[in-house]
Amino acid sequence: MSFNPGQPVATDPGLFPIPVGPARRKVIQKYRALAEAIGRTWTATVRSDVALHPGSRFDIDCEQVVIDAANALVIARTIDQEFEGLLAPNDQEAYKKFRDDDTDGRIVRGLTLIRNADTHADSVIEMDSNRVVGGAGGWRVFPVWKEHADLPVEIQNLHRTASGVHKRYRDWVAGRLVVETLLDVMRFFDRCDPSLARRSESGDLQGFPLIEMGAQGYDCLHPYWLRENELSEQLLDRFMAMAPTGVGRRIHRAVPRIDTTLLVGVTVLSHYRMSFIESAEQVARDIAGGYVYTAATNDGDVPVMLCDGVLMLGVTALAQADLAAISDEGALAQDGTDDDICASWEAQMSDAFWYREHRRPAL
Repeated sequence: MSFNPGQPVATDPGLFPIPVGPARRKVIQKYRALAEAIGRTWTATVRSDVALHPGSRFDIDCEQVVIDAANALVIARTIDQEFEGLLAPNDQEAYKKFRDDDTDGRIVRGLTLIRNADTHADSVIEMDSNRVVGGAGGWRVFPVWKEHADLPVEIQNLHRTASGVHKRYRDWVAGRLVVETLLDVMRFFDRCDPSLARRSESGDLQGFPLIEMGAQGYDCLHPYWLRENELSEQLLDRFMAMAPTGVGRRIHRAVPRIDTTLLVGVTVLSHYRMSFIESAEQVARDIAGGYVYTAATNDGDVPVMLCDGVLMLGVTALAQADLAAISDEGALAQDGTDDDICASWEAQMSDAFWYREHRRPAL
């Protein structure tokens, strides 16, 4: 029986089973300690100090998350070293190669930098959190690991840390949600030897799924659940295949981008208007599917047609047409510089729930 795709059960042999012996019991204890440390780190995301200042500016202190995550990584490094030391010599080399080639293993290796910094550096580990939800009942923060270039210089040049560890951090850890990377670590070790983890009565990993915090959107709460970006990619494909809601869309602005043109406007709904940003390719797919787009020009609204794959206003390509903002609706679509528009679109492409709010708002 498999609980989630790719999840082994306790009786599966695993990729690198730890041999029977006195040291095996220590690894079993460390597996339990790692699961509990991940749970504490998750809980700490609702115990961070958040101060709201005028103008909706937040000061976020993730110190408790840092403390609990660093503890988890010390445990993880101990488990990693036990695999390196307890396996037969040939299996030790195979384990290291697998760790270097496997996505989860690369994250294990990259997070060694944070463990080493916590153990050997004087500099304090810090995290970023550009998202906060909650209010009077408490705040929930979403800490992410800093980019390598934003770490303290001492940590960027940390002695006794292999250059490959720094590379793995840059490529596989930086910018990721802290809790999700810890779940990656748990998944890696469970795949290596699933017989070492504690199990609940159902046979699932004990302590998982993590406790739900009641936040809007999706939280990855289990080592074998989809990560937020994986789910977002699947949902984006689904939402893009569905027609926008509303009776039509009016385009007020075209913003050139390296690989596309972004079209900005408003969706016309029954009692209100909702702004949107779509790529020209997505608008073309919508029109091919029968959805109505118009463009605001100085001569009035003109239907957008699809001719040989090109969006056209009569005989003029939409990308070259002079568009005009119209009253309040124009204000919705015209806010921000071209860079602001591009940044907003990129943010929506990484957050399917945000994209859905603009593509399929409630009628």
